[in-house]
Amino acid sequence: MLSFTFGGKNSYEDYGIVIAKRPNLPSPKRRVHYMDIPGRHGRVQYDENTYEDITIVVECGLKDTENLVERFDTIKAWLFNAEENDLIFSFSEDKKYIAQVVNAIDFTQVYKYTSSFPVIFNCQPFKYEVENEIITLNETDATVHNPGSLESEPVIYVYGSGDILLNINDQSIGLSGVEGKIILNSEIQDCYDDTMNNLNSKMAGEFPLLKSGENIISWTGNVTKLEVLPNWRWL
Repeated sequence: MLSFTFGGKNSYEDYGIVIAKRPNLPSPKRRVHYMDIPGRHGRVQYDENTYEDITIVVECGLKDTENLVERFDTIKAWLFNAEENDLIFSFSEDKKYIAQVVNAIDFTQVYKYTSSFPVIFNCQPFKYEVENEIITLNETDATVHNPGSLESEPVIYVYGSGDILLNINDQSIGLSGVEGKIILNSEIQDCYDDTMNNLNSKMAGEFPLLKSGENIISWTGNVTKLEVLPNWRWL
């Protein structure tokens, strides 16, 4: 039985929703702009190196006729109150989308089903690994393998003190005056401590990315360990 989990609730087990068919899972569109320049052949391409959101339509139905009106209200409350949340399909349980329901839910009486209705999810461009587990590095010159299809935006917890130079492939990040722990969050482009105090002034360089495949991580300075929340992702 096809189902989806959204906001921690399963469509079939918790609400008796039957998915009519496996939904289409589109790939995101890359943002590329083209410009015509007088006196020049062809067009000039500008690639933002970013992707647009995707839309996933799930055709749903209900077979059970008991307490339909109350169930409709409960289903709508679940889908809308979850806001932007994890969306996981039963046929791909190791991957998740970051999604939000964007359509008005209209229930229609049809043959065999008491009601049918589409659920339209607006999703961030990428799929993410459901089990986003922390990788702990205790020794420099470590190798971290990215199984995703594109570079990830990790959260890196650096434990140490003083001035530290962190190297990830050909990226170098300088950290000054570290006092126990500093957090580099590449997803939100911010540097802070456990109490969310802004520490961007202590960081020099670009926020690190982990390319698809092998990544070499090393450091100099007084570092006891690194913890990497990798945020692997796929197109």
